[in-house]
Order: sequence, then structure tokens, then C-alpha cells
Amino acid sequence: MLMARTIPQIQAAIAADRADRAELAALTSPSATALYVLVEYVVAVAQWAHETLWDRFQADVNAVVARAPVGTPGWYADRALQFQQGGTLQVLDNVIGYPVGSTGARVITRAAAKENKQTGKLLVKVAANGPTPGTLAALDAPTLTQVRGYFDRLQFAGTKLEVVSRDADRLQLTGQVYYDPLLNVPALQAAVRAGLAGYLATLDFAGQVYVAKLEDAIQAVPGVRDVLLTLAAARVGQVAPVPFARLYETAAGYIVEEDTVGLSFLDTLQFVPDVR
Repeated sequence: MLMARTIPQIQAAIAADRADRAELAALTSPSATALYVLVEYVVAVAQWAHETLWDRFQADVNAVVARAPVGTPGWYADRALQFQQGGTLQVLDNVIGYPVGSTGARVITRAAAKENKQTGKLLVKVAANGPTPGTLAALDAPTLTQVRGYFDRLQFAGTKLEVVSRDADRLQLTGQVYYDPLLNVPALQAAVRAGLAGYLATLDFAGQVYVAKLEDAIQAVPGVRDVLLTLAAARVGQVAPVPFARLYETAAGYIVEEDTVGLSFLDTLQFVPDVR
């Protein structure tokens, strides 16, 4: 960052340069009103004014840059969270946004954006709070249409943008849970189910599900001695579930237990007493 020098500093720099020049060696008058001293002072004042103006110009430019949209994936995700249902966008200081005091409902509570390097498309995933505390849900169709219109105003020229809001992905698990045979099985099953739900609830929005961490969540339940997951799969909407070996990236941005009859965790996980 530039910083204007003081007039005495500039005078000192001029005097030092003068002292290094043999052709100016005769300029040694002690008088403060010597002609060359006055010329140096005038030049120093002019230089100080010039540097001060550049400082102010740079401050103005920095202020404009600070207010300017940056167009990164994180910027788009942040803008999604600022969406106000029914709000009116305005251009304020060359930035599109809502005016101070706007009272539109902020219905989007989770958002993430990620660029597909192969297609060059930026995918923005959004979700709202679900019907019960701690859950998420897709936006209804009219609201999603408004959100897409909102981004039509905000997006950078040339950006390929897709905004989606989907129902939660569904997770299916098959395997064996080995437990202390002295335990009450229904209580243990409920604890395992709660442990898995707890892990899924802690995922970052648009995060990834790891098989190893699913196993950790099960093994963290008191009384569980071992676990062997033979299949982990996830489905999006009504599409057939896709198995994954190590990790799965959520399509909706969030994921819950499979709710198809006969395919819940307790239906597909076999609880085996670990007799020793």
C-alpha cells in the first residue's frame, strides 16, 4: 500500500540526492531562504500533494473492490443465504442487493456451490428448514423459481449456473453388527439408528458420507463390539440406489436414512450376538 511521505522527508531525500551530485557541490548556503532551498521546498510540497492524491485514489479503489462481487463458489453460496422471498432487488453502490430494512423471508438455511471442472457449470444447492427441528427440506417449486430468477440478476456474464433444491438423498446400509449378548436388542438397535442419524446430521451441507465414519458411528454405541458393512448405497429421488465403496457426495446436499418399506437401517443391518 502506498503512503505519502511528509514534506520534511521529501526535502531530506532531495537534499541527499543533491549532495551526491558533484555539479551541485557549490550549493552549500546555510540560509533557509536560499533560492535552491526554496525551490527544493516547492518541489517537496508538490510531490507531497501528488503522493497524497495517489493515497486517496488507492483508498477509493480499495473501497470499490471491497464492495464488488467476487463470483467465487463461496460468494454464490453466501448470496443464496441472503435471498429474501418477495424482496425487491436494487443496485446499491454498483452492487445488486436488497435495500436496508427489507423484510422478505429468508427461507434458505443451507447452501453450497461447486464448479464442475469438466462442464464449466456452477451447481448451487439450496435447502430450507424441514418440518421438524434439525431437518432440512427442498424448496417448493414457486420459491425455487424465485431463487433462480434472483440468481439470473446476480450471476456474472458467461457463468453457466444451475440452482437445485432436492429432497434428501436416501442412505441404505447392509451388514452385520456384533454386540454384547447381554444387552437388550431393541434398545441397542435404537441406539445404533440414532448414532447413524447423528453422524448424517453433522455433515456439512453438500458434504460427503464416508463408509469408515458410518462404521465409527455404529461402533461408538455402547455394547457394539464390531461391525462389518457389506454394502453402502445411496439414491437420489426415484433413481435406483448407487453403491459406493469409500465415500459418497450428496446430490441434494444432505442425506437421511432410507425410508422405503423394508430397507431401513434396522431392516438391512443384521444384529449378531458376539458370543465369546
